[in-house]
Amino acid sequence: MSKEKRIWLQIPNEIIRNTGFNIDEKSFAIYAFLLFKKFQAFNNGEIDVLLKDIKFVTGITDNRTVKKCFSILSDQDLIRVDFDSLPINNPIHFKMLKPYKENYFTQIPLNLLKSLDTIGVIGFRLMYYYESFINRENVTKQFCYPSYETIQEDLGISNFSVTKYNKLLVKEKLITITKHKVEYDPFGDSGLERFNNHYTVNLHMI
Repeated sequence: MSKEKRIWLQIPNEIIRNTGFNIDEKSFAIYAFLLFKKFQAFNNGEIDVLLKDIKFVTGITDNRTVKKCFSILSDQDLIRVDFDSLPINNPIHFKMLKPYKENYFTQIPLNLLKSLDTIGVIGFRLMYYYESFINRENVTKQFCYPSYETIQEDLGISNFSVTKYNKLLVKEKLITITKHKVEYDPFGDSGLERFNNHYTVNLHMI
């Protein structure tokens, strides 16, 4: 798909990195889909979305989990949604709120949302997380290098899961990982050499 014809899904950096928020990967995926529905409704802040569409796109099949995600997003003032019981066949009415800086966002082609069944909600979150640190205007530095400790602290994703989904994203050719030697630090790691991953997000493969 040519760059001109691409549709980009923008998500605020504060939400991607959990800066002032505490959003797990399932809630993040649902929120991303709601942002798309808002865009589809010509940026209308009030949208109606079917539960089956949310479950189909995100792959979250359990109603209790979906309801919990709604509660997490609502508690952090990202959405307003009211219902006594989760509507199965009728649309759910959402009011999208904006408790964040609108001009600081990361955009990835919408097709990534369509790949949730392949890369999972964790892979989806990591893609946005890595891309949020890359300055696309700096052609000499099209990569980022957050440590596992930073990723776990920001996103609450275990080292095991980060490794698992990094391998999956590499397999799908969505990211490239280069092992990079960190400068020698005699006061860290008992003076041993340390390595850090450089992550390149392959937008052209989406």
